[in-house]
Amino acid sequence: MAREVHPECNFTPRAQQVLALSRQEADRFNHNFVGTEHLLLGLIKLGQGVAVNVLQKQGLNLENVRIAVEKCVGTRTDEKIVGNTPYTPRVKKVLALAAKEAKAFNHTYVGTEHILLGLLAEGDGVAGRVLKNLQVDVETTRTEVLKELDPNFTPEPSRIVLAPATAKIPIIEIAGDVIDTRQRYDVYCAERNEMVLYRNVLFKSAKQLFSDEFHQVQGTFIELEDEKGEILFVALSSVIKFRKAEPKQ
Repeated sequence: MAREVHPECNFTPRAQQVLALSRQEADRFNHNFVGTEHLLLGLIKLGQGVAVNVLQKQGLNLENVRIAVEKCVGTRTDEKIVGNTPYTPRVKKVLALAAKEAKAFNHTYVGTEHILLGLLAEGDGVAGRVLKNLQVDVETTRTEVLKELDPNFTPEPSRIVLAPATAKIPIIEIAGDVIDTRQRYDVYCAERNEMVLYRNVLFKSAKQLFSDEFHQVQGTFIELEDEKGEILFVALSSVIKFRKAEPKQ
């Protein structure tokens, strides 16, 4: 039998309080589950801590988030569950991501800031849709959390510089690397505190992508083509380095 997540083992008192407040918000909506939307409300309702500071800077408060949640999922009259209201699979994923974020910072605890980072990383649940509807940009919010954790944090600017139309060789500069768009490269990226390597790909174009109804995706992305001809999109802000791919023997 799968065991229920018990974050109390390493969550801070404030983070534990967020979980309790999330259950209260679920009860308030007559929901018989705790979803990502309740977790977001719990963070705001706490009224203190890194996560609250960041969310308030983004213009969020308990009232406008509750209204946005109600528009997304409404209230229900389901039969109440005896005992603790269970977490949805997405909430369990958020809590696992929060623990992973804490580990990436070498923190021995999981705080409200890590829960918020986990929510932002998960992105596809009701909380992600609520943030989208309230015009909250995920990458900007994540950057603000990192600034709260480290006042000296300064994100590396990512940019694309196209070669002049008169250039004989199709050269482009991406995140400081000058590349020949006819050549294949290994592209190193930092995605959710992990190094990701895209091998032997061709640069195709740069595109501005925007959110759809269910996915929080916004910003400049580069279009890459792998060896099989499949297309993938990588956030420009995540690119660390282009390295010319070694020719196959």
